[in-house]
Amino acid sequence: MSMEHHKALATKASERYLLGEMSEPERFEFEAHYFDCEACADDVRTGAALARGIKAVCAEDAALRPQTTVVRDPPRPGWFAWLSFPVLAPSALALAFACVAAWQYFVVMPGLRWAGGTQALTPIVLRAAARGEEQAIELRKDQPVSMLSLDVNAASPGAPLRYDVDGPGGGTRLSGTTQAPPAASPLIVMLPNAAIRESGAWVLILRTPQGAELARYPFSVHTN
Repeated sequence: MSMEHHKALATKASERYLLGEMSEPERFEFEAHYFDCEACADDVRTGAALARGIKAVCAEDAALRPQTTVVRDPPRPGWFAWLSFPVLAPSALALAFACVAAWQYFVVMPGLRWAGGTQALTPIVLRAAARGEEQAIELRKDQPVSMLSLDVNAASPGAPLRYDVDGPGGGTRLSGTTQAPPAASPLIVMLPNAAIRESGAWVLILRTPQGAELARYPFSVHTN
């Protein structure tokens, strides 16, 4: 059923239709009317064109409107500004280079000078002993390594072995793999002196590759 033209004029149906203010039954009734009413159809077309024009003008005006930018004063440096990264970075870098240079001078370079020449070392004989029986060994300051001589009686010659060096407190500091020496020959293990200078009870433990303990060689360290 279509709406009567006088009712459409009285209720401003064209404007309300464009604004979406009609109920669904009323909208269907008005649509059935303006398909047959040239005057109401013109009102709807004119109103729709006007709405599109206003929308376009508003969008153009917004694009041309000057934008407001808030400019804030730069923050003033506080008392702890010197702790910022740009300030500390050069100092930290210089400190790092100094540490590296000191390490090279006191640790790396002496080792390289020692390795570059001919040296004769006397092996330190370590005896396998029960837990707690420590043997004192002396570390020479002019040598970067110590040679430990071990008697291995619990493994066949050529058998694969693993050794662990546990420091004071029980933590493993050094480890490696080797083979059991020929019969009547000792096993020589070279340890860097810098790694075993800590005072206290040390122990070198020989194991099978599966971890079974074969012998232990407890010792304590003295620096000469």
